[in-house]
Amino acid sequence: MDSLTWVMLAAAFITVASLIYGILGYYQNRQKLRERVKGGHTQAVPIFRREERESALKRRFLEWVGRFGKLAMKDPEDASQMRSSLIQAGFRHPRASSVYFGLRVLGAFFLPLPYLMYFFVQGKTTSGSLLIAFVFAGVGFYLPQYFLKVITRRRQDRIDKALPDVLDLLIVCMEAGLAMQAAFNRVAEEIKPVSKDLHKELLITNAELRTGIPREMALKNLGERTGVQTVKSLVGLMIQSDKMGASVAQSLRTHAAFTRVQRGQKAEEMAAKLPVKILMPMIGFIFPAIFVVVLGPAIIQISKASFFTG
Repeated sequence: MDSLTWVMLAAAFITVASLIYGILGYYQNRQKLRERVKGGHTQAVPIFRREERESALKRRFLEWVGRFGKLAMKDPEDASQMRSSLIQAGFRHPRASSVYFGLRVLGAFFLPLPYLMYFFVQGKTTSGSLLIAFVFAGVGFYLPQYFLKVITRRRQDRIDKALPDVLDLLIVCMEAGLAMQAAFNRVAEEIKPVSKDLHKELLITNAELRTGIPREMALKNLGERTGVQTVKSLVGLMIQSDKMGASVAQSLRTHAAFTRVQRGQKAEEMAAKLPVKILMPMIGFIFPAIFVVVLGPAIIQISKASFFTG
């Protein structure tokens, strides 16, 4: 048999196998659908869907790190404050506080370890090297705190930037006749492609309202979870309008206009700070290059002239 015959046989086999696989998959899906319809029960839709489940290795690692964190957590009040800070950064895992403190302890222990091992192998351990190792330990202890602040600030900036769009959607929904809870649910679904942070926060607020938590408390929890000043102002405005019986939609419209003006003022402030911030990079990197380009040929000519005259 020549090569063309083998290619034709292989193509026929692949085609038949793919057709059989597709037919079996189709009937299997149809059978699962019939079983779900006959079952007559619907599963509750979760607030958050995990794209992938935690692996066993990741779960064990978190448990191991959390054990060190429990040793470092002495004061329950500090743990509660840290829990609030982690929620503002977007970390809602039940073991988030213990994992955070565990990372600080492990950072203080493991960061200076390579430095000390190098000097122990060289046999040149001195008091100066031990002092530097303590500095590395301090850096490792405070490094997670720094990263937490950076993550929190970036998340709050994203929420602050997406807030005017959320306000516009809330105004449209409430003027269309939707109640606050239904408006939150609708806006949460619409805002998901734009801001996942606000999408999650609005879903949590809607879930709190469904469980029977008072509206004032649920809105206050929204402001505390985000930690954004504009969201807290919005929450206070909505609570006050609800108590006074005023139009919440009109109050939101006024607040949306104020938020846009405030965002423009922040942009102008950042633009005004730019010349001061760019001064040090110019002095350190741009001016030396300019001096080399401008004065370099003159220095070369002067050195050549002094060489020939000498």
